[in-house]
This record gives sequence, structure tokens and C-alpha cells, in this order.
Amino acid sequence: MHCKIYCKSTILAVLLLGLLFIAGSVALATSVDRIALPNLEGYPGETIKKKITLEGTTPDERSGFWYTHYKKTEGDNDQMDITSWITIEPKEYTIKQGETKVFTVIVKIPKNARPGLWGATSEEAWKEGHSGERRTYIVFKDALAGGNVYSGLLIPISVKVLPKPNPLAQAVDFARQNTITIALAVVVIVLLVMMLLKRKRKERPREQ
Repeated sequence: MHCKIYCKSTILAVLLLGLLFIAGSVALATSVDRIALPNLEGYPGETIKKKITLEGTTPDERSGFWYTHYKKTEGDNDQMDITSWITIEPKEYTIKQGETKVFTVIVKIPKNARPGLWGATSEEAWKEGHSGERRTYIVFKDALAGGNVYSGLLIPISVKVLPKPNPLAQAVDFARQNTITIALAVVVIVLLVMMLLKRKRKERPREQ
């Protein structure tokens, strides 16, 4: 009886180790320098650009591509899906061991986007233990050249759309931050005006 239980446990352990080995091999096929692109900031109508670098970690050449993914969850609003905002260049790639490929992530914020967080339910979504708060992903998938067994990298992405700046508020902030400089400039201008007026007064009797 004990032998049967022991044998079953051993077989199960070997199977689990085998699965972990396979999963680890797949996960290490390609590595990435960014695990997330969280809380990117921009104004409505603005374009944000970020770089992502992939590195090949297996001896065989791999070929792949990227796409965007929205993890739809009940109760989501329209700010959770920003897949249509995102493009990446280049679209497809091949990569060898030790080779790196740099991609440009381009996020175009619509002109009518409301201020707030888009693509995630909280600013902490990118952190460990907060995966349930993630909604929009960039996904890189690659396989052995000519193969059809893909491994993937999921990179959560979110954008903080900022309120459009008020020109008057900006002018006030500038004045507050540069009070001394502005005061000195005013004093210099006043002195110059006084000197010019004084010179003109001295020149008038000569002209007469």
C-alpha cells in the first residue's frame, strides 16, 4: 500500500518537474527589458513613444510578431481597452541567441480622451500581486523558425491622460517661479525709460 502511494507520488513529482522544465524553457526563449509600461502620461491628441528591447536566449533562431490584447472583465468601462491606441514598429521579427531587437511603442491618445487612467483599473496594476487590475497588454510571441509552438511575453500598459493645460494658469505659475527675475527685469526697463526721458529733456534746449 505504502509502495503504491510512494510510487504514485514519485511519478507525479517527476511529471511536475518535467512540466516546470518545459515551461521554464519556453519562458526563457526570449527576454525583455521592460516588464510593464505603466502610467504613461500625455495630453489628449498627444503621441507617446517608448522603446522595448527583446533579447534571444536560445541557440536556435526564432521568428515572431506582436499584437495587443484586452482582458475583458465584467464591469469594465470604455477606458479599459486602449488597444486601438497602440502600434509597434517593426511588426514582425527574427531573433537569435544573444541578439537584441529594439521596438518603438507608439501610443496615440485620441483628441477626445477624457482625463484619467486608461488601460488599467489602478496605477498599481503593473506591480506584483495586482494582475487583476490589468486590462490592456502588448504581447510578443515567437517560435522556432518555421515552427508553430509559440511562447509569449505579456506586457501590461496603461496611460494617464492629463487635463488640457490652462494657458493663464501656466502664465501665473511662470510668474510665481520667476518672481525675482521678473522684478529685476521691470526695474531695468524702468531705469532705461527714465534715462531716455532725461536725455530727451537735455536735448530739447539745444534744438531750440
